[in-house]
Amino acid sequence: MLSEQLNSSESRGLLLAIDKMREILHGEKITLPEIVVVGDQSVGKSSVLEAISGIQLPRAQNICTRCPLELRMKTAQDKEYATIRSSVGSTAEMRIDDLTKIADEVTRLTSEIAGKGFDVSPNPIYLTVFKRDILYDLTLIDLPGITRNAVSGQAENIYDQILNLINKYIEPPTAIVLHVIPASVDFTTSESMKLAKVFDQTCQRQLIAASKIDKYDKGVAEKLQGRGLGSMDLQLGCVAVLNRNQDEIDQNISFDTMKQREKQFFINHKEAFQHLPDEFKGSEQLVQRLATIQQERIRSTFPRVIKDLRKQIAEKKTQLKKIPASLNTEIECWTFFQSMINAYRESIHDNVKGEYDQVASTEGTQLLTASTDVESASENDIDSNIQDDECEEEQLSSDEDDEGHIAYHFYQLQRNFQTKAKSLFTDFFSNECHKIVLREINRTAGVSLPNFPSYQIIVGLFRKELKKFPDCCYALVEQIHEYMYKCLLELFKQAFNNDYPRLKERLKQIIVKKLNDAKNVVLERVQELLAMERRVFTLNHYYMDTVNNIKENNKKKNDEHGEINAASFSPFGSTRIRSTPAAKNSTSSVTYTAVSNEAQAAKDIQIALHAYSKVVEKRMSDNIGQTCYYHFITQCALKMDQFISSSIPPSQLVQYMREPQKQTYLRKKLTHSIQACEEALQLGLTYM
Repeated sequence: MLSEQLNSSESRGLLLAIDKMREILHGEKITLPEIVVVGDQSVGKSSVLEAISGIQLPRAQNICTRCPLELRMKTAQDKEYATIRSSVGSTAEMRIDDLTKIADEVTRLTSEIAGKGFDVSPNPIYLTVFKRDILYDLTLIDLPGITRNAVSGQAENIYDQILNLINKYIEPPTAIVLHVIPASVDFTTSESMKLAKVFDQTCQRQLIAASKIDKYDKGVAEKLQGRGLGSMDLQLGCVAVLNRNQDEIDQNISFDTMKQREKQFFINHKEAFQHLPDEFKGSEQLVQRLATIQQERIRSTFPRVIKDLRKQIAEKKTQLKKIPASLNTEIECWTFFQSMINAYRESIHDNVKGEYDQVASTEGTQLLTASTDVESASENDIDSNIQDDECEEEQLSSDEDDEGHIAYHFYQLQRNFQTKAKSLFTDFFSNECHKIVLREINRTAGVSLPNFPSYQIIVGLFRKELKKFPDCCYALVEQIHEYMYKCLLELFKQAFNNDYPRLKERLKQIIVKKLNDAKNVVLERVQELLAMERRVFTLNHYYMDTVNNIKENNKKKNDEHGEINAASFSPFGSTRIRSTPAAKNSTSSVTYTAVSNEAQAAKDIQIALHAYSKVVEKRMSDNIGQTCYYHFITQCALKMDQFISSSIPPSQLVQYMREPQKQTYLRKKLTHSIQACEEALQLGLTYM
């Protein structure tokens, strides 16, 4: 019954599918059910495999198995033959009609794969044997024997290489491990068994072939059944096998004769084996047990293998989609290049125009919707409103979420500059300033009439004020340049693909250069604006409006106290005149009384300086702000796409956008992996 089940067309078909799938999926992270043969060097591993397969395998004094040998045994209906091929290099399958030549061909392919010396390789050899005396279809993977000391021609780390190779095969939970251990050795001290316990602590996937049974010790029957010293109670059990000794190999004793000798050996040694069940004795029992385990393992794990294949295919296709398309022609490169430039241009335009992805909340803020009447509003009211507004703007400008909004941030930098400019001017109505003006009037005595102060006094005093401006103006240019540098490069990073590092570095240099050029031009324009301001002149009516408003307000205050002098407007008296809205920045007021023409002239100069400073403050804030905007935004940021587009000729784009070798390798690897998994899946579904 068991024989019929193991030899059924269904069982053979499943094993055939697994073998083909394993070959297709070599190197993939898909674990298939398999039986792996491991053991120390010179423990009779080759002899056990020969007893199981009935074919001669390579033998050597030193390590003879130097790469995995996937041995597939098939029942032949008529002619006996074998096929062999390598997994690397020339992978063409070779047919062997003379089975005695198998060992030579295995040795030849081993040398091709692992070299002429004694080093090992993880690349397998696929050997399929068709024989009439093979009881059940069976596939075993023979791994190099564990060797501890390197011989001449071997790598110093040969021991580690072999252990890493063995671990790779015995780690998957789908693997069954057949340990070849001499019957006289303590099974628990076997190095291969110690390795297996790392991945299978309860040893549920471990099976022992006790080789060299003719050198057994007392109590071997108990040991084979998992009882007594040196034994292991394994779920899959243990089977004793009689190896061919060197004399039998030299005499070319056939494998059929060896099977008869093996059976006779257990009969002749009744004292040791008469109470041992037949399932623990002989190579035929080992083959049957392995075939049974193999079929059970395939049937129990096959659905999970199909599920894993589908999962791997989906994951790899997702990874493949994330890799940018390979660009090989000028048209392909130019089209993709322009698409990135367009995205960059749109992001810049949106941020300049204030069309952001998110709109900041305006809850709790008030917009300025009305202007203050200079003639009617009190100075205190205006100061209070301005301080509140500036406080609110400081809170708004501190919002880090708006850092990438060009229009908003540019506005905030200009307003900060305007605030700074206001604070640079002297308080022209302070007592200290009054003394300075009087001193300058005294120094010009005799140049003009006493009640007509020299124009040069105003020019000289104002030019001293103007010297405070350059640092503030240059600081604004530097802040705008720094912000635009950070902002444009961040938008550039978002728009341009990271898979073209050489292209990105080239374009980044262009952006940096254009920003530096804009900065240099702006600095020149600022210097010109500062130089132009040395001429004290304005046609702005705000100047005379401010002067007249201050005089009118002072006149009203003096009228209220009955101290009006029709001939002159004295600055020294008991009444303190509050500065008008135009003079809101004064910190200490000057008292006015009728004293002298010099005092009146000083007062007029102070009023003139104050009024003109307001004109210059507004003019400089607007002109420098407009200059920065024009050169940094209009002439630079909004034209950056044109600069970039014209910087690299289409003929050079292929060179800059050529796919990196690493990316090409990854695409090919993923494509090959997907094809392999899909082929294996289709094959598995056919036999499932």
